[in-house]
Amino acid sequence: MDKMLYTAATGAARVMEAQAIRANNLANADTTGFKADLERVHAMSVAATGNSLQTRVLAQTQSSGFSQQSGALNPTGRTLDLAINDAGLFAVMTEDGEGYTRSGAITPDANGQLTLDGRPVAGVDGPIVLPEYRELFVGDDGRLSIVADANGIIEEIGQLKLVNPEMSTLNKGLDGLLYAADRQPLPASDTVTVSSGFLEASNVQAVGELIAAMDLSRQFEIQVKLMKSAEDLAKSGNSLLKNA
Repeated sequence: MDKMLYTAATGAARVMEAQAIRANNLANADTTGFKADLERVHAMSVAATGNSLQTRVLAQTQSSGFSQQSGALNPTGRTLDLAINDAGLFAVMTEDGEGYTRSGAITPDANGQLTLDGRPVAGVDGPIVLPEYRELFVGDDGRLSIVADANGIIEEIGQLKLVNPEMSTLNKGLDGLLYAADRQPLPASDTVTVSSGFLEASNVQAVGELIAAMDLSRQFEIQVKLMKSAEDLAKSGNSLLKNA
C-alpha cells in the first residue's frame, strides 16, 4: 500500500507543478512581450530493492524552456513603445547581468534615463539619457534622435542595444527576463529592426492554457482517488490483522 500511496502522491505533486506553470502563463496573458513557459514530463525509473523487479516509473516535471513564437503587434501611437520585427531582443541592465526581453514599453525616469519595467535600458555605448527635447524619433535600427530647440536641428543621442542570439541558448530567469547561459553580455546585432508606436503582445494562447489546466485538474482528482483507495486498502488490511 505504501508503494501505491507514494506513486499517487508523487503524481499529484507533478500535476501541481504543471498547474503552477499553466497558471503563471494565464496570469501573463496580457503582459507585453511575455513568452509562455513550457513544461515537460520526464519518466524516472524507481530503483528496485531486495528481490523486487524494477517495474515502477515516476513522472517528474522538468522545464522545457519557453515558447519562441512571436506575439501580435498592437499599435499604441507612443514613440517610445517599440516592437521588434521578426527575431531579436532588447537588452536591459540588471543586478544579475545583462537581461533580454521582447517587451519594448520604454519610459524615461526622473533623470531622463530610459528604462524598461524599472530597469535601465542598455545602449550600444551604455545607458541612454534623454535631454530636453521638442521632438523624438526612433529609427528602425534603434537609433534615437531628437530636435532639441526651434532651430530644427536633429541630434542623435544614442542607439538601443539589440541582440539576436539563438533563443535555444537562453534561459528564462525568475524575473521573466532571458539570460545567456554564462550570464555574459551578448554582442549587439545590426540585423534587428524595430517599429515605433507598437508593442508586442504576450504569445500565451489563453484557450489552450485553460484547457490544459482543466485536464491537469482531472488528473489531480484521479491521483487523490488513488490515495484514498490506498488508504482504504490499508484500513482493510489492518482490520484483517486485528481479527486474525
